[in-house]
Amino acid sequence: MLLISMLIITYFSIGASSVQINYIKVPPSVRNNTNRPVILDCNYSVRPDDTDLVVKWLLNDEVVYQWIPPKLPQSLGVLKDRIDLSYAATNNPNTVHRAIKINNPITSIEGEYKCFVSTFADEDFSAKVMIIFEPEKSLDMYENKPSRSKINFTCMASKVYPKPKLSLYRDKKNDVINKNPLEAIEWDTVRHQEDGRFSSFIVATANLDDLDPGDLINCELRIPMTGYVKRKSLIYYPLEMTTRNCVLSFKMNL
Repeated sequence: MLLISMLIITYFSIGASSVQINYIKVPPSVRNNTNRPVILDCNYSVRPDDTDLVVKWLLNDEVVYQWIPPKLPQSLGVLKDRIDLSYAATNNPNTVHRAIKINNPITSIEGEYKCFVSTFADEDFSAKVMIIFEPEKSLDMYENKPSRSKINFTCMASKVYPKPKLSLYRDKKNDVINKNPLEAIEWDTVRHQEDGRFSSFIVATANLDDLDPGDLINCELRIPMTGYVKRKSLIYYPLEMTTRNCVLSFKMNL
């Protein structure tokens, strides 16, 4: 009986986790250079008898923050001097500096953020990606007729980050709900070496017989995984009528 009790105690002492990360909060996307801080939180549990607690945050596998109670936290690497080291997430001495408050995030500090918590007996970690995006500097639309039966529409976006997705589609005058994609015939994206931003264009074509006066031709710009969407629209009229342009801008999750 004594042997069985010893085996049970040994099993629980080995199998029980003394450090557990319950969850981490990392915003999936943040707008670049807004002068607003962002908070990344790491909610974890440790046993009362644990010793040698160390909390680290890593960005793309490089340590950018370290807290070893009861010492003050440190900011390191690319986040040195970018973190508010006085920020307190809780009043508990074992978790007070578990979170990092980043002042004015910029695109150079985006990536995978990992919270790593360790004690003398155990360790745990959890990670999430944060994208820092920059909206376009400009979004423009043009039209031209390459032949008597066709018309081309061009949409150009400049200085976006990360790489955007462009699409052209048509809304019929009496049907503004359903999208009717136009046939893309040319597209390209270039990355600017000086700042890493992207500029893109797309050209789509349509048969003139398929268009009605008043049809809305839309260019839609999306920055993937951010929720950011912007649209620019052109109201189509035949050449014998006046062509009017209008801009419809929709910004979401800014």
